[in-house]
Amino acid sequence: MDNSFIDLGISPLILKALEEMGFEEPTEVQSRAIPHILNGEDLIVMSKTGSGKTAVFGVPMLQLTDCAASEPQGLILTPTRELAVQIDNDIKKYSKHLRHKTTAVYGQHSMSLEVQNLVKGTSIVTGTPGRVYDHIQQGTLKTKGIRFLVLDEADRMLDMGFLDQVVKIIKYIPKERVTLLFSATMPPEMHRICRSYMKNPVTIEIESPTMTVDTIRQVYYRVNFNEKNTQLNRLLLLERPASCIVFCNTRSAVDRVQIFLSRKGYSCQSLHGDIPQAKRLKTIQQFKQGGFPLLVATDVAARGIHVDSLSLVVNYDVPMDRDNYVHRIGRTGRAGNEGRAVSLVTSEDIMSLYEIEEHIGVMIAEEDLPSDAVLNEQKAQSEEWFKSVSQRTGAVTHSYSEKSMKKNHRKTSRPASASNTEGVKSKPSYEKHKQPAGKISTAKAEGSRPSNTGKNAYTALPAQSGIDSRAASGKVIRSRTVSTKGHKEAAVQTSQVRSAKARNTYDTAKKPLLNRILQRLFGK
Repeated sequence: MDNSFIDLGISPLILKALEEMGFEEPTEVQSRAIPHILNGEDLIVMSKTGSGKTAVFGVPMLQLTDCAASEPQGLILTPTRELAVQIDNDIKKYSKHLRHKTTAVYGQHSMSLEVQNLVKGTSIVTGTPGRVYDHIQQGTLKTKGIRFLVLDEADRMLDMGFLDQVVKIIKYIPKERVTLLFSATMPPEMHRICRSYMKNPVTIEIESPTMTVDTIRQVYYRVNFNEKNTQLNRLLLLERPASCIVFCNTRSAVDRVQIFLSRKGYSCQSLHGDIPQAKRLKTIQQFKQGGFPLLVATDVAARGIHVDSLSLVVNYDVPMDRDNYVHRIGRTGRAGNEGRAVSLVTSEDIMSLYEIEEHIGVMIAEEDLPSDAVLNEQKAQSEEWFKSVSQRTGAVTHSYSEKSMKKNHRKTSRPASASNTEGVKSKPSYEKHKQPAGKISTAKAEGSRPSNTGKNAYTALPAQSGIDSRAASGKVIRSRTVSTKGHKEAAVQTSQVRSAKARNTYDTAKKPLLNRILQRLFGK
């Protein structure tokens, strides 16, 4: 296996761009696949997410296409708009020192602008099947010069019902071409596509005992459904991520969680299919640039978000599709970086989690919910982190106290209907709790309450500034609150204390589902 891009035969100008992007050596899939594409062979690549597949087809296509041609020579089909934009941006970076023109076409985007870009001339077109087919039908996308066809995340296109459109598009493309298919799985329909429209394809499957990369630490917490918001807040205070994606199964759940976090004072945005495309792309760009630390999203909307520095993924809802779990946590642990994936699991979700474990070949470790003692120990760091994430986009820093957190929780714990979640503006909590200087304020802390999750019970939220430790007993505590401007928080420290060690230390090799359940109940 070649262990450098020079050994793969990449041209110097593309090598220069790769070096500027921080590429040091090719991944396994890049080393094995790129030589076949440079030789003009059809290729089927089965590889897990985060393995560098975009460069596999992007780099050879740039090297083998003529930048002076007036019509497209490469066509890349993707399941989602966001992924189309991401791939187009990556290919633009690879071709930084070349004269190639590339463009992306997708739904909810200006058709006239896309036509202008196509008329001006473009080497490589990336797009969703529906919009690509529209351009072909209207004659604005010329296909007679296409020499490379890429079907990226083909299994996802199949799941989303794009198979018929993909077949129609293929019939417009010259038979003398190189066809590249990338898919995490190979359902029967994919085999039919390969037999019908590919010429003696070479199959490259990256062998791995698991479907997820080793740099991702996967854990889960047992929670009650009506305590998900509370536990999400406590989890964020414990993890203190630089950037994080919170995944929900439905658009209405995304709206509810985003409103909850905003009212808590976090700088966060939502991403789902009901949001206009232009706003979605702007949100993704701001998130990738560090404009805000928390993104709440559905599965489809988050496809194509590649942030190498993403440190945490939270499954607020356990995904209904096992492959979606792989794609979700694949947003973190990219490019060799370490990542952490945490799932909030209710009693109704536990069997789905076991099925996911069987599917990915990994035993997901269960951890204790963060206790009051742990959160109190991390209080200074959490306050400083909370202040930084609430101010990142100019938001007002909310009072980090048990009283304000309790009132905010009361306002947001009741699920909001889908009809009234749009357009809700968050109000700074400190405005409702601010006291005149020197006045006496009364704060009744939330008493201890069991979480009804068995051994994973928790008591009250951690005691905060100005709240006596006796608040845990539910007594009314009187304390003097003095209004000051520009108060300073404690300095941030980098060390973190986890809530508990993982209780499960099973081998990560695949085991029958029944054996896994028995092991959880009775041990090895």
